Amino acid sequence: MSERYPHLFSPLQIGSMTVRNRILQTAHVKLFTHRGVDSARNVAYQVERAKGGAGLLITGNRQIHPTSTTGMPRFSFAFLDEANEVDKRMTSAVHKHGACIITQMNHFGIQALSDAADDFRVLWGPSAVKSPAYGETAKAMEIEDIEELKTWWADAALMCRENGFDGTEVHIAHSYLLHSFLTPIYNKRTDQYGGSFENRLRLTREVIAAIREKVGRDWVVGVRITLSDFMPGALTSGDAVNTARMLEEDGQIDYINVSAAGYHNVHMAIQPSDVPDGYLVDLAAEVKSGVSLPVFTIGGIKDPELAESLLAEGKADMVAMTRAQIADPEFANKAREGREDEIYHCIRGNQGCIGRVFKGLPINCTVNPGAGREQKFGMGTLTAAESPESWLVVGGGPGGLKAAETLAKRGHTVTVFEKEADLGGQVNLILKTPGRDTFEWITKDLRRQLERLEVDVRLGREATADAVRAFGADNVILATGAVPSRTGFSIINPLVEELPGVELDNVVHGWDVLNGAETGESVVVLDDDGNRASAGFAEVLLDQGKQVKVVTRHNALFPMTLYGLDLPHVYNRVMTKGIEYELNCWASAYDGSTLTIFNLYTGQESTIEGVDSLVLGIGPRANDALYFELKGTIENLHRVGDCVAPRKLDHAIYEGYVAGRELWDADERYIYEGQLEEDWDSVRV
Repeated sequence: MSERYPHLFSPLQIGSMTVRNRILQTAHVKLFTHRGVDSARNVAYQVERAKGGAGLLITGNRQIHPTSTTGMPRFSFAFLDEANEVDKRMTSAVHKHGACIITQMNHFGIQALSDAADDFRVLWGPSAVKSPAYGETAKAMEIEDIEELKTWWADAALMCRENGFDGTEVHIAHSYLLHSFLTPIYNKRTDQYGGSFENRLRLTREVIAAIREKVGRDWVVGVRITLSDFMPGALTSGDAVNTARMLEEDGQIDYINVSAAGYHNVHMAIQPSDVPDGYLVDLAAEVKSGVSLPVFTIGGIKDPELAESLLAEGKADMVAMTRAQIADPEFANKAREGREDEIYHCIRGNQGCIGRVFKGLPINCTVNPGAGREQKFGMGTLTAAESPESWLVVGGGPGGLKAAETLAKRGHTVTVFEKEADLGGQVNLILKTPGRDTFEWITKDLRRQLERLEVDVRLGREATADAVRAFGADNVILATGAVPSRTGFSIINPLVEELPGVELDNVVHGWDVLNGAETGESVVVLDDDGNRASAGFAEVLLDQGKQVKVVTRHNALFPMTLYGLDLPHVYNRVMTKGIEYELNCWASAYDGSTLTIFNLYTGQESTIEGVDSLVLGIGPRANDALYFELKGTIENLHRVGDCVAPRKLDHAIYEGYVAGRELWDADERYIYEGQLEEDWDSVRV
């Protein structure tokens, strides 16, 4: 037991299961499934976190009936016979490393598409209401459907027991089927499954009873409930307490896991960086105070100190740190062993995890290139260099720092040149925008690693071509990042390479604004990217008291913020602060006061008068001059990140990591679709 975290690293009895500590990984979408069942990739992922010291892993969510389509590929189905062998491999491997594992089962209900991959389905719901997820209307389930659902759910649970899982979790949250029966948002029924709270909870209780009858009393059955719908007239935290009490009184469940919100406001369940850590713990504590069963808390918790305090204060019995363990699968071991300064912290940017899911892609992680790639980049795969050499890394942004760290871990001698007085690169710009304080962990964590590895970091050192050659390193990696694009170019007007008037003194880039450039009182932000960066430029100006209008080629304001669930927070702030905007438009000229714009679809021109300053919210360009100056004069010269092509943080850190492993050839570097899912030979159990 850790002396510093005695509660966090004490065992917990949950029904028939004893969990070694109070660190939980909740069920979360990964899209690692292959042909409807969990794959080698998911086994490797779960095993990594078991090795890393987690107490309980909940894998899912698994669909329990063919009518539970999802709207995207790569979900698993709990009822397929093909799952048996994979599940036995998974549970055996996780148990080998001391963790317990439960499978969460679910029916998506109305929050899906009737378009399955190869045929068409009918959505099941409590009532014939429309889904906020895809806009489809469900079939109101008939009694025969309900009876079929209970049978299938119980049969799937029995399969999980036979395949070695320690228990199952019934999903009653996030607007899925059982939650939709419980909440008046979706349930408009007038029979025994609608109306009163007891009637709306009836189906959940019957499903649990059917499961318990199948699996027996000596196997864990838990639930995941919603703490609140966060909508007037819908479920409240009081209803959550009532749900927990009623289910406990039934005597059929062993624990209560919590979450919140649904598809009307899913960001409140998976909050981005804009809100503090522990954003749901007080609501979870209300449930904890109302029942005697173990209660699991949740809410963007990434620090062992906070987790310990929640347990010590009796606000929960177990602490979910799911994104924290995506960022660092060794989180638990590092905390237990007093190696907190080695933890890679989750920044809750939501780019690599839920942001990729919304694009139909398997998850990874901004700060952890090994997440989802454990077979290739997981624990034990980073080998020492055969012949240690000297390396010069030019650029102290996230890509350069990750390259330097990885090279040093492999035994190379590494020096970093950074022309600025501080490390961080573009992360330092991100930190100047609202709601992004957590991004500081990227630089803090990597800086600590470099100090521990005794990497020679030279700040204020500009790397000219002559200086790089004179340094005489065996190998050079350039991570010089990007510089602002000041042309006003947009792909929607591709033959105009430079916006007329862009050379004027009162035209600045958004980066200039973040670095303190003065603007006039009336400002137009010309937004080509529609992302969090452009939103940040606009919000900083609004906070300065400027009158801000955004002109964007997009058909919505900052639409790319939707993927990371930032959009509601960004909209709330900028709209409250008085932002104005013109959609589906681009600029054709600026004369220093008047901005001429045109509609993308009609071509109709209009003007915006009295524009004191024009701010370019346009993606940067590669800072590649040094690379081309050195190319051909240094044999082992490489580049990573934005100086190759401007992209996201995920790409820079990933490329720095791959460079640190010296994976240059295509057959070493690239991972092809399906490769990890089918590669059982590389799963290290």
